[in-house]
Amino acid sequence: MKQKKSSVLDKIRSDLLVAPHVVDNLFHLFKGEWQPDSVQQEKLVMHLTECSHCRTLLITLLVEIQKYEKPSSNDNKFLDDLLAQFVSIHQEIESLALEQMAAYAEAIIGKGERKANEQFPRLAAHIRTCPDCKATLKETLTFLRESQET
Repeated sequence: MKQKKSSVLDKIRSDLLVAPHVVDNLFHLFKGEWQPDSVQQEKLVMHLTECSHCRTLLITLLVEIQKYEKPSSNDNKFLDDLLAQFVSIHQEIESLALEQMAAYAEAIIGKGERKANEQFPRLAAHIRTCPDCKATLKETLTFLRESQET
């Protein structure tokens, strides 16, 4: 697993290996080196529901692990099912996140940022700490404002 971890780690942006991201924890979990307690599990799940990067890396990690399993092993069937579930969940969350981002941007334009933040407190808090979502919001706001001008 050490060699697999190295090859996967080489492909990961270094900022994703530190908090608030959970990539390093996922490696330790899959290697059996970390057994999260209920509070840690809750934080892990919460982060995975909010962070597209970590969900994508979890899926990538499952694909890499799957490559090393024997095709007929029970573990491989379990990994196939787990991978399919994570991909489906990821796609659903991404779709909902885009809808919520659009609604938040429309609220900013229609009601102002303060009221929009009150209406979408978790998203507003997330955007303050996530450069990618902040950039997406900025692009969405620009698009909506330009659309109103025409």
